[in-house]
Amino acid sequence: MVEINLNQEQLKWCDDHAKEIVEHYGGDKTRGSGSYNHNKISSNWIGVKSEVAAAVWLRQNFEDSEVLPYFIDFKNSRNKPDIGLFDNFIEVKGLRNKDWDKWKRCIPPNQLKKYVDRKAIVIWTTTEGSITDGNVKLKGWNYASDVKDNGVYLRTICDQTWLKDDSLMRSMGDLKEKLIK
Repeated sequence: MVEINLNQEQLKWCDDHAKEIVEHYGGDKTRGSGSYNHNKISSNWIGVKSEVAAAVWLRQNFEDSEVLPYFIDFKNSRNKPDIGLFDNFIEVKGLRNKDWDKWKRCIPPNQLKKYVDRKAIVIWTTTEGSITDGNVKLKGWNYASDVKDNGVYLRTICDQTWLKDDSLMRSMGDLKEKLIK
């Protein structure tokens, strides 16, 4: 596991970006968008903080210009990963800290199919649903195909494919080695 502590400038950007996402999808009075059908600012903080933390970690380990944070332009990022690095399609999945032991590694089936087709790498994170807490834990990673091949059905707020077996999650150190090759 790797811990990233986002600074105040990064947290301000995350807050602004989460608000922009919510507004784009009709405000927090709607059912929301995507597989999860939620559109609350606090829910979006989890994802946005997780994406920023993953990009920070990647930039600590690779040339800044090689890390392509497509999540920044979410309106025009269709068919792009959250983050690109070399030829890798990297997706980031975040949960609240309190939900990790219960749900861990889940991907909705429609997303999973796209991720597998693109040979995606999925980074698993946890953080708090607060914009003042900048701590994000990068728990590990998997190929999307690991989830497809070893996952089981689980119903949370939507249908999920759940990689239940903890021993199948790969370490962040292994990801760095994999991406260097």
